[in-house]
Amino acid sequence: MKKKEERKYFDQEWADMKSHLKSFFKKAQQEDLHGFRVQVKKLRAFLILSDSMGDHPKLAGYFKPINKIFKQAGEIRNAYMNQELGKAQQIHNNAFMDSQHQLEIKAGRKFKSNKVRFLERLNVTRRVLKGKIKPVSDLYISLFYQTRLEQIGDSLAILKFDDSLHQCRKQVKILIYNYKLAHAVPAIGFNKDYLERVQAVIGDWHDHVLAIKLFSNEMIDQAAVTKLKEQDSRLKKQITALTKDFYNQATTVTELPVEQIS
Repeated sequence: MKKKEERKYFDQEWADMKSHLKSFFKKAQQEDLHGFRVQVKKLRAFLILSDSMGDHPKLAGYFKPINKIFKQAGEIRNAYMNQELGKAQQIHNNAFMDSQHQLEIKAGRKFKSNKVRFLERLNVTRRVLKGKIKPVSDLYISLFYQTRLEQIGDSLAILKFDDSLHQCRKQVKILIYNYKLAHAVPAIGFNKDYLERVQAVIGDWHDHVLAIKLFSNEMIDQAAVTKLKEQDSRLKKQITALTKDFYNQATTVTELPVEQIS
């Protein structure tokens, strides 16, 4: 893959990230904050791919200023999502909901007070990184995908419902995020639809784990905890069935008949 293609991809993803951040500063919409965080993850995935070659200075280190903004944005997002989770589970605990709302407001004010500094940090970091981007060969991209999928498959073959499963999801998402750039590499067998289903159901399971922990620690609503645990059991069964023979499913792409394509 040519450096020109990679820089074009980098510029577009960076522009989308900055656009979401500026929009959040202006409108304070959660969709923009979420969009900003997704773009950070996409750019981080690109740097992981580039850094894995190991024959040039690591780029991820230059991305640390953006990771710090990402973390602060996460404080706002977590408080908001806790409220949404409370609503979804019909939590009738005003003290909990109010505390999360206040956390969201406080974190939001702090975040927006750093608007000028954060935007300048984005500009400086972009200039530094763009000048250091190196081309990644098609052969290396193919090997990167093959190796990562094999590693994920080995981990899922002995399924454990702990942090290792959450780490597998992160690895899957790195491949999904980079596929926009890597899809033209002919040697890659990559069933994106299947991998999207895998990461989604593992994500649902992980959200339930965090919710059970949150509601149990706060002694908020035991009926909600019981319901979440029942849902957790169903999700575990889904994950077990879906990840069986992971590598073959992840690398097998069924071609559509010509009449369906047209």
